[in-house]
Amino acid sequence: MTAPGRVYLDWNASAPLRPEARDALVAALDRFGNPSSIHADGRAARNLVDASRDAVAAFMGCEPGEVVFTSGGTEANNLAVHALAAEARGRRGVAVAGVEHPSVLEPVRALERAGWRVLRLPVDEHGRVGAGPLPPGTGIAALQAANHETGARQPVAAFADACSAAGVGWHCDAVQAWGRLALRVTDLGCSTASLSGHKVGAPKGVGALYVRRGTPVEPLLRGGPQERSRRAGTENVPGIAALAAACAAAAEDLEADARWTAGLLARLVAGARQVVPHLQVNGPPDPDGRVPNTVNLSVPGVPAETVVQALDLEGISISAGAACGSGAVEASPVLTAMGLPDWRVRSAFRVSVGPTTRPEDVERFLAALGRVAARLR
Repeated sequence: MTAPGRVYLDWNASAPLRPEARDALVAALDRFGNPSSIHADGRAARNLVDASRDAVAAFMGCEPGEVVFTSGGTEANNLAVHALAAEARGRRGVAVAGVEHPSVLEPVRALERAGWRVLRLPVDEHGRVGAGPLPPGTGIAALQAANHETGARQPVAAFADACSAAGVGWHCDAVQAWGRLALRVTDLGCSTASLSGHKVGAPKGVGALYVRRGTPVEPLLRGGPQERSRRAGTENVPGIAALAAACAAAAEDLEADARWTAGLLARLVAGARQVVPHLQVNGPPDPDGRVPNTVNLSVPGVPAETVVQALDLEGISISAGAACGSGAVEASPVLTAMGLPDWRVRSAFRVSVGPTTRPEDVERFLAALGRVAARLR
């Protein structure tokens, strides 16, 4: 729950816990047995994990045996890149765009240090990868379903066709798309796809990786036969149960949530343009080109971290389009890859709404943004 008096507009960073997930989490705490144990307590935990796997598979649109439970989206993305690289059949080129999430780009950089060639896919000024054949020598590829900073939807169908034509396995980081777009992994056509629990209203620390049947998985974590020997370690039973409940609720509410968040965001963007002269939208200008809950904005002349801090003092939570660490500000690699002017990159911040965001939250944000922009400019 958001702190009293605050407005939470950072759903892409983490969504509030869904009531259904909270109930499932609490109930599962009594299933304390180890799912690998053969006694009654172990079987009770195993049955809950199995039932949860069925629910998550239904949400993702795949078979239960194609679901590997992980600690979240980062582990799922790392495991996917690792697994596909092990099956690249000697073609040591990885095709990837600079707009991918760091949990995809960092394992790709690890491959590069091991002698792989990184074949960088260009993106247009809206952050979308162009359709067309893969670069020669591609052994594996990756393309997100929706961008984590701008919400830009990627042409995954065309990309799947290109990968199929080249005989290349590819990974789809779909973390920011689940619960916002109607997705089925069988329609995506990818070899692997990631899901993060806390982006759909489950707790942090749980997620899943879809692995298409017939795709071998070289595990990152070793030491046990769990998850069909694809990910060792005792399963996070309460987290998995909560993930299943959150996925079921997200699927049931998908259409209504998409309409609600799209309407809120349309009001937010229109209002922001009224209160801030020369405001820029970074990413696809057409709302249909983005997930319905996300927009990335730049206020001329005001650094993003300053906007975030000023709005925080006003009781409003948003995210900067740049990563801050040790007092330094790193320009967003996503917006840089899009070729945007430096001022837009440095001024970019992300606003993301959710099903429990209220119209009055948007109005409060707009009033505060107007005050902050006028004062800081």
